[in-house]
Amino acid sequence: MEKKQIYQRNMLALSNSNPELTAYITSLENRTPLKIITSKTGYPVPAVSKRGRFIPFHSTFDPIKEGYRYLKMGSKNGYKVVFGFGAGYHILPFLPIKTISGIIVIEKDAGLFKSILESIDLRNILLDSRVRILIDLPPEKIKEYILTHYFPAIFGDLQTLYLRSRYSMEQSYFEIIIQAIKDVISKIADDYTVQAHFGKKWFINTLSNLPVAQNTSITIPPVHSVIVTGAGPSLEDQITQIKALKKDNFLLATDTSLPVLLNHDLLPNLVISIDCQQISYHHFLQGYPKGIPLVLDLASPPILTRQTDKTIFFSSGHPFSLYVSKNWRHFPIIDTSGGNVTHAALSLTEKLQAKRIYLFGVDYSYPQGKAYSRGTYIYPLFRSIESRVSPLESLLFTFIMRNKSIEKIKNNGMIIYTTKPMSSYRVRLEYLINTMDIEVIQKTCMGKPLNIKEANHPLSKTGTFHTLFSAGKSEKSWLEFIEEYHKKVRQLPPPYSPINKYFKSLSSEDKNIWLTQFPAAAAIRETEDIHELKGTDILEKVKVWSLSKIDRIVNQYR
Repeated sequence: MEKKQIYQRNMLALSNSNPELTAYITSLENRTPLKIITSKTGYPVPAVSKRGRFIPFHSTFDPIKEGYRYLKMGSKNGYKVVFGFGAGYHILPFLPIKTISGIIVIEKDAGLFKSILESIDLRNILLDSRVRILIDLPPEKIKEYILTHYFPAIFGDLQTLYLRSRYSMEQSYFEIIIQAIKDVISKIADDYTVQAHFGKKWFINTLSNLPVAQNTSITIPPVHSVIVTGAGPSLEDQITQIKALKKDNFLLATDTSLPVLLNHDLLPNLVISIDCQQISYHHFLQGYPKGIPLVLDLASPPILTRQTDKTIFFSSGHPFSLYVSKNWRHFPIIDTSGGNVTHAALSLTEKLQAKRIYLFGVDYSYPQGKAYSRGTYIYPLFRSIESRVSPLESLLFTFIMRNKSIEKIKNNGMIIYTTKPMSSYRVRLEYLINTMDIEVIQKTCMGKPLNIKEANHPLSKTGTFHTLFSAGKSEKSWLEFIEEYHKKVRQLPPPYSPINKYFKSLSSEDKNIWLTQFPAAAAIRETEDIHELKGTDILEKVKVWSLSKIDRIVNQYR
């Protein structure tokens, strides 16, 4: 086959799956000089000149046999990230395996890639819908691609492979990319762990809250200056300050801090709760103050909606919750990515257009071995199980020390215990604060103070507010909406392998429906210990599971 014909066929194949890269390669004028060596077994092997000699990318004896060695280096399923393309002999053995869900190939030199496309027929690789080639992209772009295309619950584990000859030529570039991938995989792993724990609860709770969410009509007007209370040990020593400020400020309480405030005759203007677990009900065992609006995630436990008739739902980042908000009734969105209720409370103040925030009880640590302020749920809970051999103080300290990542530090002469999750919460809250154009004042706390920068603009006491915090109107009943959703789930095309090809064949609407199922799919994979099942099996299981949950809630109201 002539060189021109090889190039044209390769580019046609590449355009089928990656038109952006095709256009980029077509526009290139410069090419990296290349030599094609014929191996002993008759296969073409590309080589480039380095320090006066040509270095081949593959075996010059039998590149096919060498390629199959890569197959033995890891599992025969899941998602692969390959560093270096060469002539793709190390990629070929994975293509016939349908349980390989995706292959990302990362390259540095577009000119080299174009030279190879002009010399070697690569259509069998380029036509495979699972293969995506990323060339000379910055780390952030590669991270973004993996974040939006890799779903561990469905695609399986991610594994990296190296074309060693190519890797050694561009080692500095690949090392930067490897670190970026480690960072993004760490984030994906954290998200997956959360989904595995709460994916089912998010779906079930949201589903169960729809009848109540249909009738909520509470509106919160903008506020100017807000007090936000966390439940850290500092809170009990800050009550006097809060009482002094409350007459001129809006008091927003996190659910954990609510009983502490009530014990000191402090009535908040608003309470927020985001935890999807039943344990969040413990914060309301002392009763909920009449007439105070309660802001809840759509995925909050349904038992919390019975605390008051002034419930205001919001949508967080859970896929089913977002789908409900987009396709049935619009709910305000609050950022819950910080992983804790104080972070969500500050996100809410931003939605309320606050210009100043006072923070109380925000320690993000265990100063002097104390977990929470007195009056929080943990005290009556542990008092109910304490004994002479396990007194309250012992139970509270054991509660802290159960953390495997516990760290002991000194701050201004005080012993403070902290953990990796606590440190993570702190970093995320600091990031949020320092990206908001709001003056944030943290009152003296027992823990390590937050790193807060000054607001970008001076505080203004006047201004025109244009938005209210409230839910939008719905065009249909919740029952009509969920029956339509049930029909769409039921009519999803049967999954098949390779799973990547299946998803590419779906309509945008079908993809969105599957996306609402992914968190529950992660929970099913973990709780049922079925790691070895294919992505198609997981999809079938979560589909059956979600349909059964919808049938159950709908039958209660028919």
